[in-house]
Amino acid sequence: MMSDQWITYSFQPNSAITGRILRMSMTSGELRYLGLQFNYLAKRWNGANYQGNVYLYGGIGQVRMDSHKGSASVGGLEADIEDRKYFALFKAEFLESSLSDDLSHIEGRLGIAPYEAKYEELASWFMVQGQWHPTLVKKLILTPLVRLFYKSFLFESGVSLDGDWMMNFMFHF
Repeated sequence: MMSDQWITYSFQPNSAITGRILRMSMTSGELRYLGLQFNYLAKRWNGANYQGNVYLYGGIGQVRMDSHKGSASVGGLEADIEDRKYFALFKAEFLESSLSDDLSHIEGRLGIAPYEAKYEELASWFMVQGQWHPTLVKKLILTPLVRLFYKSFLFESGVSLDGDWMMNFMFHF
């Protein structure tokens, strides 16, 4: 149903520029967005045993649907909190397009680690993700997933309760 690819350059510890390619299969056709985005770490809490973050992002770009071209903007908010055992995330995102209805996406995650890994060790997480795309599907999509994290490499994979696969990976230079 969807693929979302980001290439990000952090030019300051709290700021980054991103090139983004987003593809969504919709009932009216396939929507493709290509744009530039600014990501900003608005707040970070470093507790004795936990870290919390609030990120804001926004961008502009070009959208294509079938043979039509138009403009689009994207924006979002993401907040997470975690320690070495528990993880929680909330994300809200919108895409306004000159070619289609505006799209919104709300996502939440809860996770637990079966063991507390150190930075030099492979960290494993079991998570449940809930997604709601009110323009695309009219129901909550639940996806159990596994997250593996080692130093600067992250890999996630899972299968929704409807049988749809998801996979995410990230590598930080």
